[in-house]
Amino acid sequence: MTACVSGAFVAGVVTAQAAKPKPASITLQTEFDHIGAEVHSLNHGGRDLYYVDEGQPGQRAVVFIGGQGTSLEAFQLSEFARTSREKLGLRVISVERNGFGESPLDLTLGYADYTAEVLAVLDHLGIDRFVTVAISGGGAYAAHLAAAVPDRVISLHAAAASDATLPNRNPRNCTLTFEQRNASNQYWYEHAKAWWGVPGSPVLAIPGWQSTAYLDAVRSFHLGDGPVDPSPLSHEGELPCLSGAIVDPAQITSPTYLYWGGADTTVPASVMENWQEALPNVVRTTVYPGEGHTVQYRHWDQILLDMAGHSDQTVVCKSGQTKTFPNAEVPALIAGGATLGLCAWTP
Repeated sequence: MTACVSGAFVAGVVTAQAAKPKPASITLQTEFDHIGAEVHSLNHGGRDLYYVDEGQPGQRAVVFIGGQGTSLEAFQLSEFARTSREKLGLRVISVERNGFGESPLDLTLGYADYTAEVLAVLDHLGIDRFVTVAISGGGAYAAHLAAAVPDRVISLHAAAASDATLPNRNPRNCTLTFEQRNASNQYWYEHAKAWWGVPGSPVLAIPGWQSTAYLDAVRSFHLGDGPVDPSPLSHEGELPCLSGAIVDPAQITSPTYLYWGGADTTVPASVMENWQEALPNVVRTTVYPGEGHTVQYRHWDQILLDMAGHSDQTVVCKSGQTKTFPNAEVPALIAGGATLGLCAWTP
């Protein structure tokens, strides 16, 4: 008895083939599968705004503000937990920032203008109250948004987030000219994989995560017409040095949750301490030992739970099942072999 294996005949080998299902017994899909967030546009004061809106009307709205230099595509990097987000009833809106992706660059616009653009999109969608979540460089914008409309912000969630617009921020390099910033940032536009690469990060366990991050690089830096121009990144980098950058943290009255990696060297734990000191209503800080600047993705499951209003619970993988447990029970569960987060994180 012989069988053909990879083009060669091997004696004594029998290959088993699965029976083909009969066409009549197959019920194919009636709707398209999800392959990414649809980008919408809105004209506001003569300027085109671009945003994504993932979720359903009536669900708790979340304004997602990604890190420095990122585009709308940054939101996609959190959708490895889309099923959990949908089960928790969260609707995410992300508005593209000045100069990145399809958003035209206007060097006269600053933090207050981005706040106005976000609010214009929310008003257009009929959304009153919302949660804000900020990652890394997005923290500078989130502080402005939360201070501008404190009565509309349900809660603020800052994950390894910049303190660039807080009065007690870490020192900034404001001596560089715009031309010097451009000369430096030209490298990142020509080597975008270096800006978006996360070697050694636990998020690389997520199939396709790094490839999707590179798609963010393409959209953010290279979607516009014309030659490569690092001016958007340079403008964003100089915003903390311009007039009107600093917020009044006393206006940020919403409950605030901070998430940090204990080994983060990009936005170190001292920045978290600045948030704690400046804001009047920090209700919880969580430092994950040994974790770096992708802590926001590694513990995105917990951030989702908190944003949905269940901060008294913790996401835990126990006996191969992902469940939520009261916070007080978690130390004993971890000591017994359970792990934080989705079971997908456990090898």
